[in-house]
Amino acid sequence: MRDPTLDLKVIHLVRDPRAVASSRIKSRHGLIRESLQVVRSRDPHIHRMPFLDAGHKLGGKKEGGGGSDYHALGAMEVICSSMAKTLQTALHPPDWLQGNYMAVRYEDLVVEPIKTLRQVYGFVNLAVSPDMEKFALNMTSGPGYSSKPFVVSARNATQALSAWRTALSYQQIKQVEEYCQQPMALLGYERVGSPEEVKDLSRTLLRKPRL
Repeated sequence: MRDPTLDLKVIHLVRDPRAVASSRIKSRHGLIRESLQVVRSRDPHIHRMPFLDAGHKLGGKKEGGGGSDYHALGAMEVICSSMAKTLQTALHPPDWLQGNYMAVRYEDLVVEPIKTLRQVYGFVNLAVSPDMEKFALNMTSGPGYSSKPFVVSARNATQALSAWRTALSYQQIKQVEEYCQQPMALLGYERVGSPEEVKDLSRTLLRKPRL
């Protein structure tokens, strides 16, 4: 970033941590080892936030519990801690980062693909082609939302954004919000206050980000 011979810019793609947690749980078997590595990588000198539900690790799969889900949620503490540090640096950028960092929310990309794509291309001084705009529009206007992990396909943007609200239990959602409150506040992801609020899909839970 400090090399004067390079014109390097950073585009940071972010997503609602609750959606990230939902994806990690849905991919529990494929990511269990990775989740364990993430959890073990945390700084042992930093006080670990307790689970809101102390018995969650022993919960059955029917209730969304089980060891793999426990580790998937535990990994979110480490992921969000790292994200918070990155966002704080971006919020108060040093000279070498000034004007060279852009955060792009996944939600903005799928709801307004053309507008967001043009902003990203403009940030790096490139012109977006009509073919790329068509591709972005098609990928966010699919017939549904795949339930299989690691599948790249055209998806319905509305379903993709709200999938976590029906996939996660209210307890899981509050756990992620507890771990990720700082990055969520900076990125404009509103916390929920009740199970009814989660299920009310007419409420977007998005506001203007601070970055």
